Amino acid sequence: MNNNTGFSSRAVPRASHASTFFLHRSPISLAALSLVSAAFAVLPTVSAAQAAPAVAASAPAATDTPASAPTLPTVKVTATAADDALRTDRVSAGALGARKQVDTPFSTDVKSSEDIKDLRATSVNDVFKYDPAVSIVGNGRTGENSTFSIRGIQLDQLNGNKIDGQSFTGWDMNLPLEAFEQVQLLKGLSGFMYGFSAPGGIVNYVLKRPTDEPYHAFTFGYESAGVFTESADLGGRFGNDKRFGYRLNAVNEDGNTAEANGHIRRQVASLALDFRVTPDLTLTADALYQKTKQNGTLFDIMIYGANSAIPDASRVTRSLTQPQNWYETETTSVGTGLQYRISDDWKASVNYRFSKLNRYNDDSLLWVNDAQGDYSNTLYTALTRYFYSDATAMVQGKFSTGFIKHDVAFGAEYSNQTAEYDNQPGGLAGGYSLGTGNIYTPITLYNPAVSFNSQLYRQNTTTQAALFASDTMQFTDRLSALVGVRYTHYRQDVYNVDQTYASQYGKSPVTPTGAIMFKTDAYSTAYASYVESLEQGGAASAFNANYPQVFGPLRSKQYEVGFKTDRERWGGNVALFRIDRGYDYTNTANIFVQDGTERYMGLDASAWFSPVRDWRVMAGVLALNAKGVGIDDASVNGKRIYGTPRFQATARVEYSPSVVHGLTLDAGVKYTGNMALDAANQFIVPSYTTVDIGGKYDTEIGGKSVTFRAGINNLFDKRYWTTGYGYYVLPGAVRTFIANATVEF
Repeated sequence: MNNNTGFSSRAVPRASHASTFFLHRSPISLAALSLVSAAFAVLPTVSAAQAAPAVAASAPAATDTPASAPTLPTVKVTATAADDALRTDRVSAGALGARKQVDTPFSTDVKSSEDIKDLRATSVNDVFKYDPAVSIVGNGRTGENSTFSIRGIQLDQLNGNKIDGQSFTGWDMNLPLEAFEQVQLLKGLSGFMYGFSAPGGIVNYVLKRPTDEPYHAFTFGYESAGVFTESADLGGRFGNDKRFGYRLNAVNEDGNTAEANGHIRRQVASLALDFRVTPDLTLTADALYQKTKQNGTLFDIMIYGANSAIPDASRVTRSLTQPQNWYETETTSVGTGLQYRISDDWKASVNYRFSKLNRYNDDSLLWVNDAQGDYSNTLYTALTRYFYSDATAMVQGKFSTGFIKHDVAFGAEYSNQTAEYDNQPGGLAGGYSLGTGNIYTPITLYNPAVSFNSQLYRQNTTTQAALFASDTMQFTDRLSALVGVRYTHYRQDVYNVDQTYASQYGKSPVTPTGAIMFKTDAYSTAYASYVESLEQGGAASAFNANYPQVFGPLRSKQYEVGFKTDRERWGGNVALFRIDRGYDYTNTANIFVQDGTERYMGLDASAWFSPVRDWRVMAGVLALNAKGVGIDDASVNGKRIYGTPRFQATARVEYSPSVVHGLTLDAGVKYTGNMALDAANQFIVPSYTTVDIGGKYDTEIGGKSVTFRAGINNLFDKRYWTTGYGYYVLPGAVRTFIANATVEF
């Protein structure tokens, strides 16, 4: 539910996971960080009173007011929509606007920036590691990026990530958590609220916005085996009536990771500005830049063929990568918007976001050929580029018709996405053979001479134009209903290298949403909901016999009943759900097809409680039955959906001893059940359990607030495989020590 709980894909690339992207460096040095810090240090300081929201004073009282009864000027206090959006008990629900989590008929999980720090999170995987519905697909230390599945359905890397509710290019890259005030997870279908996306869920990253009071925070961190991080977070207001606001975040990270051949270099800069044009009108602008290069990454490990087998993870050495393997991303996102408070009950907004991602990969695919673990190593080098633009306009308001109260939202959205691929022998359709080895005793295989082709061609363009409207009707203090509908005109064009049409697809679906909500008390809601959604269809990868065939969109339907509560000493949520989704997979003839239905039925539950003053306990479970139905292929029909665990469980305990003020110790455990690796269930990835421990200490040094945090992830150095894409596995992260210190003033 909310942050107190502690818990708080596929798409076109699902089969074309082989497609890749990159750019050139723009280093941000520590010296630059120091200069930026110094620049903001000379800005006028703002007192708490000055930092209050804009105030409009009325004219003084008439002169005949008795002197003994002076009349104070009346004031009008206003707040921006952003102030409301950053409350941790609320979640952004796309076309529904911001709602309290407990008042939404959907399963949600929200983590604030403070929660993220306390979890010692270095990626989105860490943010939601204790949500029982989340299972790890890959991590950004052993593979190209960190990503996960939700209720057995992989996060859509093209459409499943949002920044402030708007789409951006998030394919195979990790967003910098330091730039965000919240990370919000909406589990299940989101067709009405966010448009096209895989039905597993949506991750919405809420940018840090200007602070009303001066804010300065500096963090210094360490991660084994030698990664050092320095970051700055600065905010405040300036100008006449403090109408201008700023929030700057900058990060530099560099060093050797705990993984074999691992090294990371990461630089981040983000800036958010606002201008309170009037007490009711606010103009915002933001920019985010990140460049990351990782050495020692794997493209994937492929288990395919009648004689193949999943290797024993406990026997596999950590040195699966080549010293020369590397992976690099460079992303830029810029946005602007206008927010207008029409009245106390009505507000309107217009927002635009443009993003660009360049992605280089020079890493290996290991194709395991037999049960003994023999493999062939193919190096794939590619440069790929994505562009994404998104414009959204929305109006929200409240009114009554008789005894029925209405909370309405309506608007329009237009998005355009373009992918550019290179065309060279070393690309994903070819690759460079490095030789052969054995996964239990790997050897160094030196890279041949490789190069990147900077001449890219437009491989596909996707556009979506949508209209949406919703009405939440309050019939009594307890009973309400939600109805919503979204119309989308969708078009996808796929091109050959010479820019002639390879294929074209268009569709104009209507996706409805409906829900009934009943407040059992002021803190709790029981609900039943129905959602429809569409996602981009899959595409045959370079490894499929029917490459490069592209398929049309898939429709999904979700039925969910649930209960959620949020109280002072305890809270939780439970949901029973069923999701029917079009199925696409690689069959035993190595042909990528769309056929039949994926059916997911399950229980998703989590809870927290504080039994005594110093303790907090959190736990959750996911029980899932996922199988293919109505499929022509008898080897797949009725089988488990690949990449879906039957059972997952999480638990976390926090202890804050009253005898040591400011100290909190924590321990967490997560069990992930076994999963099928392929549609025909020929291979089963074993279950695994990981344990984490850590703590934090809040104190004051020299009049400044200081927080120390430290912990060990994967305490017992468990060796295991993660999976999500059919036939692919990746090694789990090794035991890692993380420590940092943050100074705030």
